[in-house]
Amino acid sequence: MVSDISRLVKNTPVKSLKKFFNVVHKELIKDVGWKKQDELVRKSILEIVEELDGEGLSTLNFNAERINSLTDQLGQNILKHFVNDDELDRYHQLKNEHDRALWFFLEDQARFRQVEDSWYADTKRQGRMWNGYSGPKNVEISKNPVHKDSFQENLMKEYRAVGNIKVDIYERKRPRPYGEGAEDSEEEEIDIIQIMVYREDLPTTHLAFEKSDLVPKIFRTVKEVAITYCPDSGEIEVVSEGDRDAIVKIFSETLLQAEIKGERVPLKQYDISKLLRTMAFSHDVEDNFEWVKVTMLKVGPYDNNNNVTLDVSTKEQKEIYEVSKEYFDENDPLQSGFRLKQARISIRFFPDEENRRGKTLHVKLSEPNGCDLKSKSQKERLIGEKYLERWGLVKKFE
Repeated sequence: MVSDISRLVKNTPVKSLKKFFNVVHKELIKDVGWKKQDELVRKSILEIVEELDGEGLSTLNFNAERINSLTDQLGQNILKHFVNDDELDRYHQLKNEHDRALWFFLEDQARFRQVEDSWYADTKRQGRMWNGYSGPKNVEISKNPVHKDSFQENLMKEYRAVGNIKVDIYERKRPRPYGEGAEDSEEEEIDIIQIMVYREDLPTTHLAFEKSDLVPKIFRTVKEVAITYCPDSGEIEVVSEGDRDAIVKIFSETLLQAEIKGERVPLKQYDISKLLRTMAFSHDVEDNFEWVKVTMLKVGPYDNNNNVTLDVSTKEQKEIYEVSKEYFDENDPLQSGFRLKQARISIRFFPDEENRRGKTLHVKLSEPNGCDLKSKSQKERLIGEKYLERWGLVKKFE
């Protein structure tokens, strides 16, 4: 349980950790000795954490996990757009990703939750809980309380649920997808409106201690629905369990006050089978590539879940296909009629002013629609989307 706490403590400036524990967890962390050297302070905190248990430890770990989740490239890109103009000076003085995420956590819990929800919606895109739909362009989300109440009531009917429900509607930004003008500027973004729905799920009962007695306790977990609407394109995206077609219909009829046909946006999928053989990775000179090569392949038979994974160093001069042939000879798994389940393409950039030692971008793909580009920076996502299309690794279907 303490791994998230340890990650937060080891990566956050001590000055910020002191504020965090004094403001949020004052009763848990005592006698740290904040005037000691930074590493001794961190050591003291982790020693105290090792002795914690119960609700205090669970709450501390929960908060650490929330903060850590926003330290990736996607979380940092979203967070910076929620910073107000009068906060920019302080924001730019913060030391690293953990410092920025923790500062925002302490600064404004409501906006921090919106950053989390935005990160949640974007990480679930193209996944099993996601669908995209074509909707009307440039429609204003209704602010009429009657329409909001109707939206909530109809959702609860759809889920056949009772209990509390909360809806949060806010504006945010998202990088414009490659092919819609984004190639002209890596900074270009689109405005979207996000609707977050929190509803109580069915109650469950667990035994819990009340003093020294065991008593049944009723808990109602919270389920989330994330909806985004882009006025420029009219595209609506829904992340949720259940019937997303029904959810988008409820959203359009109540908050959009416009009927839609419910046509799904073609889902991006990947055809990685061609990576079982060597291929040329063409690229434009202006994108500053030094080289591109396949550095990982996971293959397996069609009739079971067994796998063989080949992983080569980026410093390896030989192609992965040649290495596999040398290792396995006539038993080469790449020549055995196996199905390719996952692949990693590594793109090495020449040094530039931003990265004086150069940089390597790793893109992991798995069929049917697995791709880790959504966790990369905006610039890396645009580059990745551009070349996955060019290299014929993307397919679309209705």
